[in-house]
Amino acid sequence: MATKKLANTVKESKKVKKVLLISNHFYPYVGGLENFVLELGKGLVKKGVKVDILTYNYDKDKLKTSEKLFGMHIVRLPSKSILGKTYSLPIKNKLYKQIISELCGNKYSAVITNTRFFTISSLGAKIAKTLKKKYETQFIHIEHGNKKVTHNNFLVEICANIYDNIFGRKIMKQSDKVVCISQPGIAFVKKMGAKKTELIHNSIHTKEFAKITTDKKLRKELGISKDEFVVTYIGRLIYAKGVQDLIKSLKQLNMCLIIIGDGNYKKELIELASKEGVKTIFTGTQEKSDIKKYLAISNIFVNPSYSEGLPTSILEAGAAGLPIIATDVGGTREIISNDDEGLLIKPQDYESLGTKILELKKNASLRKKLGLNIKKKISKDFEWEKNIEKFYELL
Repeated sequence: MATKKLANTVKESKKVKKVLLISNHFYPYVGGLENFVLELGKGLVKKGVKVDILTYNYDKDKLKTSEKLFGMHIVRLPSKSILGKTYSLPIKNKLYKQIISELCGNKYSAVITNTRFFTISSLGAKIAKTLKKKYETQFIHIEHGNKKVTHNNFLVEICANIYDNIFGRKIMKQSDKVVCISQPGIAFVKKMGAKKTELIHNSIHTKEFAKITTDKKLRKELGISKDEFVVTYIGRLIYAKGVQDLIKSLKQLNMCLIIIGDGNYKKELIELASKEGVKTIFTGTQEKSDIKKYLAISNIFVNPSYSEGLPTSILEAGAAGLPIIATDVGGTREIISNDDEGLLIKPQDYESLGTKILELKKNASLRKKLGLNIKKKISKDFEWEKNIEKFYELL
């Protein structure tokens, strides 16, 4: 079994720090959280830190239990998914117990979990507690949210909040430090019981998006005419992301909507787009290189979410120089701090969203100004290289 080599891949060293980084999903799955953990791990590796990733493995996807990628050692626990792969439950079989046992024998400087309401974060807290007794291991939790769970299914929302009040609070209280990626997150985790907190913004490699060129062939392949106005959204397709409001806002505006991402609410969104008569292209999940191509053919970017930490999609669109309309939730205002950097609206107000979209369509000079200003802002304040230094200091 590949996991027998786990201890050998993380040999103790007095010179190099070693961390266990824990995430519900990890590469090859893509998303804001997954990308954050990937970039954090890669950044720490560059700083000379040995990084192990603990994540879940779905039996249907048949990923390797143990492998090395990007200079990190990835270990995947057996699990099953519910709610369209947005949530995972561990399968506590012999392999599961073997992996946990081996991990608890390693001298980690820190155990780092991500987002409180995942079951793997609670597991990470247990591992950290065991290691703390042996090696004085730090337990650092990174919270990507700033409010209670929102879901279109009332029963799911109630269950999520009960779980949150029990296990989420336990994680906050047990953590030696809770890192938040947005300012509203700090206030939220303190209410949840966090004692020591630190703000380290979500970030991107801005240079990757600084120079992107329009692919005329892509527009043609997608059936988008030369003069057609294109609105783009990137993110998970779940109720809480508010994509349904974006579709409603475009009714009778005669524009093309590109939706990049996947999720358990996709079927409802496809039906809604057809009902409202909105020309909508669902691309599914895309690699970063392809996302840049879609941003290059877009006129504006919209994030209509009801809840956010500090959205990666807005950072990427802004770094590409796209004018942005977004709901004023979570840490979004820390990116778009005034009307010269983007347009903010209240969540679920699709009529106001439609008005703002039409305003930008009619005003090319405003689009140019917003695009230039937000690009400059993100390059200055949200670069990964700067924030990796802050994470390194925690270790």
